[in-house]
Amino acid sequence: MRCFDTNVVIYLGNQTLGVSIIDEEPICYASVSLIEALGYPDILAAEEQRIKELFNTMIEIPLNTSLIQTAVELRQLKRMSLGDAIVAATALENDCELWTANTEDFIHIDGLRLRNPLKA
Repeated sequence: MRCFDTNVVIYLGNQTLGVSIIDEEPICYASVSLIEALGYPDILAAEEQRIKELFNTMIEIPLNTSLIQTAVELRQLKRMSLGDAIVAATALENDCELWTANTEDFIHIDGLRLRNPLKA
């Protein structure tokens, strides 16, 4: 399974990335990504609609005690945003490859597999 970072979802919504990156493999997302992607005040209606449709095809991974503990440990290791810590913890806890345009934000995390779809 793949885990999409918020920026990948946004890039699909604004069509920076094409839907061709989506195949038969299941895709999940951290619940915080829904807030991050749709919470932008200047989001265009068409982008919002595409993002909502995309989220409906993906598996939401809600916060739970184990995921929260992993996110806490990641933030203790190195300064990172709460959103990034939750996204990384989601990928780690579910043994997913994290697809993100910001691999440098996650490169320090041992055991986290990364792919940048903008460089594929």
